[in-house]
Amino acid sequence: MAEPLLVFGTGTLAEVAAYYLAHDGGFEVVGHTDLPEFLAADTAARLGRPVVPWSEAVMRFPPERYVAFVAIGYRKTNAVRRQRFDEVAAAGYRLATYVSPRAVNHAEAVGANCFILEQNVLQPFTRIGDNVTMWSGNHLGHHSVIEDNCFITSQVVISGKCRIGANSFLGVNACLRDGVTIGEKSVVGAGSIVMKDCPARSVFAPSPTEPRVIPRDVI
Repeated sequence: MAEPLLVFGTGTLAEVAAYYLAHDGGFEVVGHTDLPEFLAADTAARLGRPVVPWSEAVMRFPPERYVAFVAIGYRKTNAVRRQRFDEVAAAGYRLATYVSPRAVNHAEAVGANCFILEQNVLQPFTRIGDNVTMWSGNHLGHHSVIEDNCFITSQVVISGKCRIGANSFLGVNACLRDGVTIGEKSVVGAGSIVMKDCPARSVFAPSPTEPRVIPRDVI
């Protein structure tokens, strides 16, 4: 029997999370909650489920009867999602985790409120902390660790024996060589190649490819 679940979040990421959680996560998504400033008149109609302000959620969806999932993105190096995670846990909810059945999961541990989508490869002896999002198609190499509150986008390669510090963000197609440690609250931009350890709050921002305009008589 599917567990009844409340989603904290009403944006597009929450909409995607609710789909996966209900479709093949073993949960019945019964409603959404959020802070009042993020609720609009058409939010419930758009999501197709009841929506309540966070101040009313415990009364409408009591934590002894419902589990919860915080579906928020990476704003302020994931600090907003971390804050909501702490608030939901403090209210007494057990926080669910979703690992796609189409992921290859040999991880030793996956924490609470993780969202790990299809085609992720989690090799043996890896560990993932709480509140981690891994979008589609990433590689987590053996003996690597992703600490709490990280957001890994898509097609990221994390080689063996790496450590990703808490609250970090890794952009699309980023690549880490083996044994690299990324300090907490770091941002690794799309297409970056990280070859050595970096301290907390490091930012990798490769230059974007500039377009070339080909004359009409050539093409």
